Amino acid sequence: MKKILFLAMLLVFMGCEKHNHNESAEHHEHHHIHSFVAYTDNMELFLQHEGLEAGKKSCITLYATSLDDFKPAESDKAELLLSVAGKRVSATANAMHKGVYHFDFAPEEAGHGVLYLDIVGEHAHFDVDVEHAHSEACAHNHSHDEHATHDHSHNHSAHGHTHAHSHAPHPGHGFAVEAKDGDVSFSKEQSWKIDFATAVAGKSSFDGVVKVAAKVDVLPDNFTTIVATTSGKVQFAGNILEGKEIAVDEPLFYLEGGDVTDNDAAVKYAEAESEYILSKADYERKKLLFIDKIVSEREYQAAEAAYRRAEARYTSMQRSFGNGKVCLRSPFAGYVAKLLVANGDYVQPGTPVARIERAGSVNISAELPVRYAAQLNNIRNVNIELQSGELVSLGNIDGRTVAVGRSVNECNMIPVTVTTDIVDGVVPGSIVTLYLSSENSAVENVVVPRSAIVEEMGSYFVFVQNTPVSFEKRSVVVGATDGLMVKVYSGVHAGERVVTKGAVVLKLSQGAAALDPHAGHVH
Repeated sequence: MKKILFLAMLLVFMGCEKHNHNESAEHHEHHHIHSFVAYTDNMELFLQHEGLEAGKKSCITLYATSLDDFKPAESDKAELLLSVAGKRVSATANAMHKGVYHFDFAPEEAGHGVLYLDIVGEHAHFDVDVEHAHSEACAHNHSHDEHATHDHSHNHSAHGHTHAHSHAPHPGHGFAVEAKDGDVSFSKEQSWKIDFATAVAGKSSFDGVVKVAAKVDVLPDNFTTIVATTSGKVQFAGNILEGKEIAVDEPLFYLEGGDVTDNDAAVKYAEAESEYILSKADYERKKLLFIDKIVSEREYQAAEAAYRRAEARYTSMQRSFGNGKVCLRSPFAGYVAKLLVANGDYVQPGTPVARIERAGSVNISAELPVRYAAQLNNIRNVNIELQSGELVSLGNIDGRTVAVGRSVNECNMIPVTVTTDIVDGVVPGSIVTLYLSSENSAVENVVVPRSAIVEEMGSYFVFVQNTPVSFEKRSVVVGATDGLMVKVYSGVHAGERVVTKGAVVLKLSQGAAALDPHAGHVH
């Protein structure tokens, strides 16, 4: 079982008492809440307690949040292990409800110690480094000797862990956190109920971004138009609707009631049927005669060849015509993109009846003024903003080609086409927004997801997460965006967590007295 070294703390005789929900706010204020947090690649682990006293039970509360969806962890059990002066005490807690675990914990010794956390369950398999972290009281004074029995041999670099906080040396490495005056309180239970997410501010270098509207089109090889091969009335072959998935060679339409002439499909079908019947009989007769050596091998082979040709023609005619009807089939598996006729319409030969498409790559085409010619010759990255507002990096959707026109069109514009595999949200015929990045700046700037930026009266701000249950509203000076990230020149430091979903709710929560001041705290 892999352990998360959560914190190192000083156990002192503090005279700390456990209280219940019925205690007054005044009494609550006399008890300092110790808060600690640790981040793994996929989990936020938030631990609170009111102080640990040797020989007495203490209440410790753990809030476990999945960083994949920022919802409570599904694990049904959690374990704590405390090591002080070589003595170990453990406790196990079943989830009171998803993501919340309460421990009754009784340390045996006073002194410097290490508290280890383990989450057990199907959805809580952590790949973490076993390390130590410091509490506020003993930030630099604890002894490493007491950890000697714990395995610290885990390779940090092998797993590519990211640091959630600048002062967190290793993922899974716990550290003390404290709210600031003026922070917005927002409990874990509250955040779990809304569409909420955070992300770590990083550093990046991008410049020369061009934003342009573009149209999504299917590649020529991935669509075709089915046309009527003869005159007649259109009859749908079943429930043919736009968007319906279809198989290769699936019947789509029948044509019936056309003029019966020498060139009519009905006449050709009858001729093919008759030729097939006659050639088959001649072939079978000459086969017997050849066996009896009455006809030559040459005559027998000629009869066989004529039969095979008649069979192939008749089979082909059967696929497209029978019972007085011409059948129009799908040439490949795909879907009905557009119906061009109605059931019962009378059509002439060559009339388009439907557009058929199949999933695959698409062209995303745009036009840019000629002044961007130099930038377009050095495109380094492309991000796509879908109509839903979702932002997708071209690298995430297997972008392959960016084609730039060598000359301007009649409108003095340069055509630009991005070819990429289709994904959800990239709908043929729709309009998307392209962010074309042509240069990399030599200077790295702090960047945050674009969704973290909130505008208010012409100014911009973000919510910075000081603790898992407290957030600070900060004004920021923003720069260019590549569609996904925004440069931030002031207000946020790399390594800090910012709210990317749910900022509006936090804004509304500012100063709201209705929020429970004890929500998210140990009780």
